Amino acid sequence: MSSQISCPNCGKVNNIKNTYCIECGFQFEGNSSIEFQIIENLKVDLYGSIICIIIFVAFMILITVGIISEYGLYGCISIVIIWPLTIGFIVWAKSYFKGLSKSRRFTITKDFIEIIVPHKPAFQIKWSEFDSLEITRRDSMTTIPTGGGNIYGPRFVYFNLIFKGRNEERSYEFESGKDFKVKSRKKIQIALEQYSKDKGKDFTGWKQKDS
Repeated sequence: MSSQISCPNCGKVNNIKNTYCIECGFQFEGNSSIEFQIIENLKVDLYGSIICIIIFVAFMILITVGIISEYGLYGCISIVIIWPLTIGFIVWAKSYFKGLSKSRRFTITKDFIEIIVPHKPAFQIKWSEFDSLEITRRDSMTTIPTGGGNIYGPRFVYFNLIFKGRNEERSYEFESGKDFKVKSRKKIQIALEQYSKDKGKDFTGWKQKDS
């Protein structure tokens, strides 16, 4: 028996155990009933970020033009400093914002937990496969070293779901604010605690981990 199935809506190949298509969100028939679910995308956040990047690039252009106008050829030295950083930021932003417009899904059914986030492997674990769930938190901050010290970038917050069974431990880490909105992340944590206790699983809330 095949372990894969093609979505009748978009043709994407899925694991036969999936409740929804990982590409378009089409619901397959014959799967477990849903007890809790969050489906969302971050299109608004993506469009806002694109506008901010455009404003940032326009600002850097104005600074470059102003320096060259003021200092002539000597001002061209600023291009060597400013624009590699600017281009590097744009490349990083393009990679970071990839997939924000696509749907991501967190589902709890009577049989399993399923997490689908664009550009990440789909995750699914049955309630029978683990005895306890622990949620840990990890904070990370981007730093750019310069001659005068470090420039600190945005802070990223990650939550790791650790499913511990008798013979196996599995985990899934997602970024708060990018993989799921902050409000959704809080709802997910509350739901995981509630359903874990309802199903007799040990639950431990997030603990701070060193970056």
